Amino acid sequence: MKYILKTIIIAAAFALGSAAHAQKISSQQAAQFQKINQVMYLIANGYVDSVDMVKLVEGAISQMLGSLDPHSVYIGPEELKEQEQEIEGNFEGIGIEFNVLRDTIVVVNTVPGGPSEQVGLMSGDRIVYVNGELKTKVRLNDVPKFLRGPKGTRAELRIVRPGVADTLDFSIVRDKIPMYSLDAAYRVDRNTGYVKLNRFMATTNDELRKALDGMQGISSLILDLRGNGGGLLEQSIRVAGNFLKPNSLVVYTEGLNMSRQEAHTAPSEPLFGSGKLIVLVDESSASASEIVAGAMQDWDRGTVVGRRTFGKGLVQQQIPLSDGSAIRLTVAHYYTPSGRSIQRPYERGNFQGYYNDWAKRYSSGELTGGKAPAADSSHVYKTLVEGRNVYGGGGITPDVYVPLDTTAYSDYWSALVRRGVLLEFAVTELDSRRQEYREKYPDFDTFARDFVLTPEMTERLIALGRARGVEYDEKGMERSRRPIGAQIKALIAQRLWNTTAYYRVINAENDPDFAAAVAEAGK
Repeated sequence: MKYILKTIIIAAAFALGSAAHAQKISSQQAAQFQKINQVMYLIANGYVDSVDMVKLVEGAISQMLGSLDPHSVYIGPEELKEQEQEIEGNFEGIGIEFNVLRDTIVVVNTVPGGPSEQVGLMSGDRIVYVNGELKTKVRLNDVPKFLRGPKGTRAELRIVRPGVADTLDFSIVRDKIPMYSLDAAYRVDRNTGYVKLNRFMATTNDELRKALDGMQGISSLILDLRGNGGGLLEQSIRVAGNFLKPNSLVVYTEGLNMSRQEAHTAPSEPLFGSGKLIVLVDESSASASEIVAGAMQDWDRGTVVGRRTFGKGLVQQQIPLSDGSAIRLTVAHYYTPSGRSIQRPYERGNFQGYYNDWAKRYSSGELTGGKAPAADSSHVYKTLVEGRNVYGGGGITPDVYVPLDTTAYSDYWSALVRRGVLLEFAVTELDSRRQEYREKYPDFDTFARDFVLTPEMTERLIALGRARGVEYDEKGMERSRRPIGAQIKALIAQRLWNTTAYYRVINAENDPDFAAAVAEAGK
């Protein structure tokens, strides 16, 4: 997950780099700093074998930060560059969405207006060579390393295209490629809009406002922050400003060495200030997502629907180090307008225990119990307009609880997903029948209404599963037929149109959280 408060401080001293902080260092602390230097000197000049001092120092820094809290971390120079590209909302490359299927890179979609679209790369193409090097048997995380590159450089690709006998060669000039935080935006019906944000980065508010501009006349909006791990604090403030009154408090931060700092919405009028707002959250909504959800709840502006959020309420300052690396050091806590701390409890240095505690929500019944977990009576707060009870103690507790629906779950479905069978089936289905699909389903509405997983398709799916080591389970298939069909339908829709089409299918056919949100919008 990405939990980033991008406050870059030009640091001259290690302890945050300001004279005020330097003056707080006691003689005892100074002696410990000297001890670290002494140990490093002794290792460098007295150890029996050669030592990689860079690796040793980086390990020591990581260990020190890891003993503090779960979110203070060290970031190496290369990783820092990649993360900054993501948070700024662009990178330089060829402009494709891709997946790895059976160790081969498959183009999912091309970025509109990007260099790959301009030269004719298509959904379903397999990339087998890049700059003369064979690129089969690759891992998903390795693909960006050879597809991305400086603007103006060339990527020479050799492609296998389904239905074409010979391979195809493409010479693609890399360019700046925009990244988007908005996965989907559409009208659910005449009066209700839906927007899904996957993170908070530099372009998020602009993307959201553009989406809202395209939904003029709606009276209800579903803002989906499920699975959104956070991002830029400044963007969460701007996003909240689309819904709250001008100059409303969104969040404040406070820590031992940081006085209270408040963040308010802009003085301008909100873009969607009076319609009904439903905020969808789940156990993976964190940080900036929790700030937005908490502010909507505290100001009685929106109804929070779903399950208790992750509980990441620690503020990190990103501090550059001399070699291009950085640390993110926790310096304060986030508090919602009513005074709730978003951060859930943790034990210093117990990183594994922190995430195990989060995972225990599955085994404890909190996520699947059929009713909201008992509120922590020791952390009760009042909303700022209606005076309703809201709860702290870690994360944002929703107003409307929706348990995970496990009734259709089966080990067979899980195995098909984990082995990539559903994805492979959707890709191969379009490989052999793309033109047929285009003619039969000229637009999304026709596809959404008419497409079903036929018995013949089911047999092909079962056969593909067997070929990939997933033995057929008749009971499992019957139990999971609905979500399996919905997922295949959504994957095909994504490849015929875009990611919005994927979510339109999933939301409508297999999403109790979304159904609960629509019900709230209609009240």
